[in-house]
Amino acid sequence: MSTGVAIDHETALRVARDLVKELRPSCERIKIAGSLRRGKPEVHDIELVAVPTLRAVPSGALWGGYETVDLLEARLTELLFGGYVRARPVENRRADGRVDVQTKLGPAFKALIYRGIPVDLFVVRPPAQWGVIFALRTGPGDWNIELVTRCKEIGRRVAGGQVERWVSASSSWAPMPTPEEAHFFAAIGQPWVEPAERSVERVRITRPET
Repeated sequence: MSTGVAIDHETALRVARDLVKELRPSCERIKIAGSLRRGKPEVHDIELVAVPTLRAVPSGALWGGYETVDLLEARLTELLFGGYVRARPVENRRADGRVDVQTKLGPAFKALIYRGIPVDLFVVRPPAQWGVIFALRTGPGDWNIELVTRCKEIGRRVAGGQVERWVSASSSWAPMPTPEEAHFFAAIGQPWVEPAERSVERVRITRPET
Protein backbone atom coordinates (compact mmCIF):
# COMPACT_ATOMS: atom_id res chain seq x y z
CA MET A 1 0.00 0.00 0.00
CA SER A 2 1.27 3.42 -0.87
CA THR A 3 0.92 6.75 0.88
CA GLY A 4 -0.54 8.38 -2.21
CA VAL A 5 2.45 10.73 -2.50
CA ALA A 6 3.98 10.67 -5.98
CA ILE A 7 7.75 10.18 -6.26
CA ASP A 8 9.62 10.78 -9.49
CA HIS A 9 11.04 7.67 -11.12
CA GLU A 10 14.72 8.58 -10.85
CA THR A 11 14.52 9.40 -7.14
CA ALA A 12 12.63 6.20 -6.32
CA LEU A 13 14.95 4.10 -8.49
CA ARG A 14 18.04 5.49 -6.77
CA VAL A 15 16.62 4.74 -3.32
CA ALA A 16 15.47 1.27 -4.44
CA ARG A 17 18.93 0.42 -5.74
CA ASP A 18 20.49 1.55 -2.47
CA LEU A 19 18.16 -0.72 -0.50
CA VAL A 20 18.84 -3.62 -2.86
CA LYS A 21 22.56 -3.06 -2.26
CA GLU A 22 21.96 -3.24 1.50
CA LEU A 23 20.01 -6.49 1.24
CA ARG A 24 21.75 -8.30 -1.62
CA PRO A 25 24.44 -10.00 0.52
CA SER A 26 21.66 -11.70 2.49
CA CYS A 27 19.70 -12.85 -0.56
CA GLU A 28 20.06 -15.55 -3.16
CA ARG A 29 18.23 -13.15 -5.46
CA ILE A 30 16.61 -9.73 -5.19
CA LYS A 31 15.02 -7.55 -7.88
CA ILE A 32 13.05 -4.33 -8.23
CA ALA A 33 9.45 -4.96 -9.29
CA GLY A 34 6.22 -2.94 -9.38
CA SER A 35 5.70 0.33 -11.20
CA LEU A 36 9.41 1.11 -11.06
CA ARG A 37 10.16 -1.96 -13.16
CA ARG A 38 7.36 -0.97 -15.54
CA GLY A 39 9.11 2.36 -16.04
CA LYS A 40 6.38 4.65 -14.76
CA PRO A 41 7.50 8.32 -14.59
CA GLU A 42 6.02 8.63 -11.09
CA VAL A 43 5.54 5.93 -8.47
CA HIS A 44 4.01 5.77 -5.01
CA ASP A 45 6.21 3.10 -3.48
CA ILE A 46 9.08 0.69 -4.06
CA GLU A 47 8.39 -3.01 -4.57
CA LEU A 48 11.11 -5.62 -4.18
CA VAL A 49 11.05 -9.39 -4.61
CA ALA A 50 13.69 -11.44 -2.82
CA VAL A 51 14.79 -15.00 -2.17
CA PRO A 52 16.58 -15.17 1.19
CA THR A 53 19.87 -16.92 1.75
CA LEU A 54 19.52 -19.75 4.27
CA ARG A 55 22.64 -20.90 6.06
CA ALA A 56 23.25 -23.83 8.38
CA VAL A 57 25.24 -22.81 11.45
CA PRO A 58 26.15 -24.71 14.64
CA SER A 59 23.20 -24.62 16.99
CA GLY A 60 25.25 -24.13 20.13
CA ALA A 61 23.22 -26.80 21.87
CA LEU A 62 24.98 -29.22 24.23
CA TRP A 63 24.25 -32.11 21.90
CA GLY A 64 25.60 -30.27 18.84
CA GLY A 65 23.83 -30.12 15.52
CA TYR A 66 22.97 -27.24 13.22
CA GLU A 67 20.21 -24.71 12.82
CA THR A 68 19.11 -22.77 9.75
CA VAL A 69 19.60 -19.01 9.82
CA ASP A 70 17.66 -16.77 7.43
CA LEU A 71 20.22 -14.11 6.52
CA LEU A 72 17.59 -11.75 5.09
CA GLU A 73 15.59 -11.80 8.30
CA ALA A 74 18.79 -11.24 10.28
CA ARG A 75 19.81 -8.28 8.10
CA LEU A 76 16.37 -6.67 8.29
CA THR A 77 16.43 -7.04 12.07
CA GLU A 78 19.73 -5.15 12.11
CA LEU A 79 18.39 -2.40 9.85
CA LEU A 80 15.20 -2.04 11.88
CA PHE A 81 17.09 -1.95 15.16
CA GLY A 82 19.49 0.65 13.79
CA GLY A 83 16.67 2.81 12.45
CA TYR A 84 17.82 2.54 8.82
CA VAL A 85 14.44 1.12 7.90
CA ARG A 86 11.15 1.35 9.77
CA ALA A 87 8.08 -0.84 9.91
CA ARG A 88 5.22 0.81 8.02
CA PRO A 89 1.71 0.75 9.52
CA VAL A 90 -0.78 -0.74 7.07
CA GLU A 91 -4.57 -0.52 7.13
CA ASN A 92 -6.16 -3.91 7.70
CA ARG A 93 -9.76 -4.05 6.44
CA ARG A 94 -11.73 -6.79 8.15
CA ALA A 95 -14.67 -8.74 6.74
CA ASP A 96 -17.04 -7.05 9.20
CA GLY A 97 -16.08 -3.63 7.87
CA ARG A 98 -13.76 -2.64 10.70
CA VAL A 99 -10.43 -1.10 9.84
CA ASP A 100 -7.39 -1.29 12.08
CA VAL A 101 -3.74 -0.49 11.55
CA GLN A 102 -1.03 -3.11 11.88
CA THR A 103 2.62 -3.54 11.08
CA LYS A 104 3.33 -6.20 8.47
CA LEU A 105 6.63 -7.99 9.01
CA GLY A 106 5.61 -11.54 8.19
CA PRO A 107 7.72 -14.19 6.47
CA ALA A 108 6.35 -13.48 2.97
CA PHE A 109 5.55 -9.75 3.08
CA LYS A 110 7.12 -6.81 4.86
CA ALA A 111 5.79 -3.25 4.78
CA LEU A 112 8.68 -0.89 5.37
CA ILE A 113 9.79 2.71 5.04
CA TYR A 114 13.26 3.45 3.71
CA ARG A 115 14.48 7.03 3.38
CA GLY A 116 10.92 8.25 3.64
CA ILE A 117 9.58 6.05 0.82
CA PRO A 118 7.14 3.15 1.37
CA VAL A 119 8.64 -0.23 0.51
CA ASP A 120 6.80 -3.49 -0.10
CA LEU A 121 9.20 -6.41 0.23
CA PHE A 122 7.88 -9.76 -1.02
CA VAL A 123 9.90 -12.79 0.07
CA VAL A 124 9.68 -15.93 -2.05
CA ARG A 125 9.40 -19.01 0.14
CA PRO A 126 8.36 -22.54 -0.92
CA PRO A 127 5.96 -23.55 -2.28
CA ALA A 128 5.90 -20.09 -3.92
CA GLN A 129 8.17 -19.77 -6.94
CA TRP A 130 10.17 -16.83 -8.21
CA GLY A 131 8.60 -16.75 -11.67
CA VAL A 132 5.08 -16.33 -10.32
CA ILE A 133 5.85 -13.83 -7.57
CA PHE A 134 8.15 -11.65 -9.69
CA ALA A 135 5.62 -11.49 -12.53
CA LEU A 136 2.63 -10.69 -10.33
CA ARG A 137 4.50 -8.17 -8.19
CA THR A 138 5.55 -6.37 -11.34
CA GLY A 139 1.87 -5.85 -12.15
CA PRO A 140 -0.14 -3.85 -12.90
CA GLY A 141 -2.99 -5.05 -10.70
CA ASP A 142 -5.72 -5.29 -13.35
CA TRP A 143 -3.35 -7.26 -15.61
CA ASN A 144 -2.69 -9.68 -12.73
CA ILE A 145 -6.40 -10.19 -12.09
CA GLU A 146 -7.06 -10.87 -15.76
CA LEU A 147 -4.21 -13.39 -15.99
CA VAL A 148 -5.20 -15.24 -12.84
CA THR A 149 -8.88 -15.31 -13.80
CA ARG A 150 -8.53 -16.33 -17.42
CA CYS A 151 -5.92 -19.04 -16.91
CA LYS A 152 -8.66 -21.06 -15.19
CA GLU A 153 -10.29 -21.43 -18.61
CA ILE A 154 -7.40 -23.64 -19.73
CA GLY A 155 -7.12 -25.78 -16.62
CA ARG A 156 -4.55 -23.71 -14.77
CA ARG A 157 -4.72 -21.85 -11.49
CA VAL A 158 -2.41 -19.62 -9.48
CA ALA A 159 -2.40 -20.57 -5.81
CA GLY A 160 0.13 -20.20 -3.03
CA GLY A 161 2.58 -18.40 -5.30
CA GLN A 162 2.74 -21.19 -7.85
CA VAL A 163 0.96 -22.35 -10.99
CA GLU A 164 -0.98 -25.58 -10.82
CA ARG A 165 -2.54 -27.58 -13.65
CA TRP A 166 -5.60 -29.77 -13.46
CA VAL A 167 -4.78 -33.46 -13.95
CA SER A 168 -7.89 -35.30 -15.06
CA ALA A 169 -6.45 -38.76 -14.47
CA SER A 170 -6.04 -38.11 -10.76
CA SER A 171 -8.71 -35.40 -10.42
CA SER A 172 -6.20 -33.18 -8.67
CA TRP A 173 -4.04 -30.09 -9.09
CA ALA A 174 -0.32 -30.56 -9.76
CA PRO A 175 2.31 -27.79 -9.37
CA MET A 176 4.21 -26.62 -12.43
CA PRO A 177 7.83 -25.43 -12.19
CA THR A 178 8.15 -21.70 -12.80
CA PRO A 179 11.68 -20.74 -11.72
CA GLU A 180 11.66 -17.71 -14.07
CA GLU A 181 9.06 -15.22 -15.17
CA ALA A 182 9.06 -16.63 -18.71
CA HIS A 183 8.15 -20.06 -17.29
CA PHE A 184 5.14 -18.49 -15.55
CA PHE A 185 3.86 -17.00 -18.79
CA ALA A 186 4.40 -20.27 -20.66
CA ALA A 187 2.62 -22.25 -17.94
CA ILE A 188 -0.54 -20.16 -18.21
CA GLY A 189 -0.42 -19.83 -22.00
CA GLN A 190 0.35 -16.11 -22.09
CA PRO A 191 2.86 -14.80 -24.68
CA TRP A 192 5.69 -12.72 -23.28
CA VAL A 193 4.97 -9.02 -22.80
CA GLU A 194 7.62 -6.54 -21.72
CA PRO A 195 6.94 -5.03 -18.27
CA ALA A 196 6.29 -1.52 -19.62
CA GLU A 197 3.67 -2.87 -22.04
CA ARG A 198 1.64 -5.03 -19.65
CA SER A 199 -2.05 -4.20 -19.57
CA VAL A 200 -5.39 -5.98 -19.69
CA GLU A 201 -5.48 -5.40 -23.44
CA ARG A 202 -2.31 -7.49 -23.87
CA VAL A 203 -3.70 -10.61 -22.19
CA ARG A 204 -3.76 -13.40 -24.78
CA ILE A 205 -4.09 -16.67 -22.89
CA THR A 206 -4.32 -19.81 -24.99
CA ARG A 207 -4.04 -23.46 -24.03
CA PRO A 208 -0.40 -24.58 -24.04
CA GLU A 209 0.49 -27.63 -26.14
CA THR A 210 1.76 -29.48 -23.04
